[in-house]
Amino acid sequence: MFEGLYSALEQSEVITLYRHINPDCDALGSQWGLATWLKHRFPLKRVIVLGHQKMTNGLFPDSDEIDDETIRQSLAIVLDTANVRRIDDDRWQSARQIIHLDHHPQIEHFADLEYVIDHYAATCEILAEFFSNVDQEPLEAEVAEYLYRGLLTDTLNFKTSNTTEHTLAMASYLAQSGLNIPQINRDLFDVPLKEYEFASAIRAEAQILDNHLMISVIDQAFLDRWSMTASQAKDQVYQFGGIREIEIWAVFAKDHDEQGNTWWAGSLRSKTLPVNDIAMNYRGGGHKNAAGCKCLDDASLNALIADLRRRLKENQA
Repeated sequence: MFEGLYSALEQSEVITLYRHINPDCDALGSQWGLATWLKHRFPLKRVIVLGHQKMTNGLFPDSDEIDDETIRQSLAIVLDTANVRRIDDDRWQSARQIIHLDHHPQIEHFADLEYVIDHYAATCEILAEFFSNVDQEPLEAEVAEYLYRGLLTDTLNFKTSNTTEHTLAMASYLAQSGLNIPQINRDLFDVPLKEYEFASAIRAEAQILDNHLMISVIDQAFLDRWSMTASQAKDQVYQFGGIREIEIWAVFAKDHDEQGNTWWAGSLRSKTLPVNDIAMNYRGGGHKNAAGCKCLDDASLNALIADLRRRLKENQA
């Protein structure tokens, strides 16, 4: 399964690690987990973590900065990212060798070596298995905690449909490193009062369509009122996941760039029906039951919602 991976790591003096834009804990956990593991195993190597977005939650460090020439000399590893346009820092393309390590359904081939296992729940699950194959002893606690954060969040506390016996076995392997599991849960899932109130307001905005589809559309005025971002609004999509009657749910929020261009960005979720193929038609993608999209104008937003309604009706037919 991992043929050639350890050898590529061993032979490279400079390794650069990449993640997707708007990184979640699986992207960050796999990136920093691998970086920390490499630094422990190969202390003389240069291991460089790249990505433009600054971290604000205190759970992960800020990325490194490096010149273009160093990247050209490096082995680049792209983690938790299915398609080229979502890789944060496009200098990965100039690296001397490229590895792709991911758990999303593969839609593009862009690496010299590919380790894509789309039936695993998280990229951190893939790395945990690789490390368990290489190491005889439990991981350093710091490495294990980075991976556990990604595994826990991508499975929503082991509640997603792709949580398997293997997922739990990898969680158990990571826990052998002496993790403070209750504290990790609090760090990841406890929220400030303002965010809790913001989530309640998003729930209040929700509409139920065709009895089984719940959507919340958050405009700029709503975000300004709460001093929140589109990304923070979309993160609240999990709020609708525990409702018995709801099969598909989504949050759409108004987003913008530094030039003032605006669009709708969305997070889509479902219990059993695929939504990633729909997201791919709207500049997005993801997992079968968890996907995202962005750069939607009003017409595209309405068309996407219509497609979600059509998916429900097809399932009921």
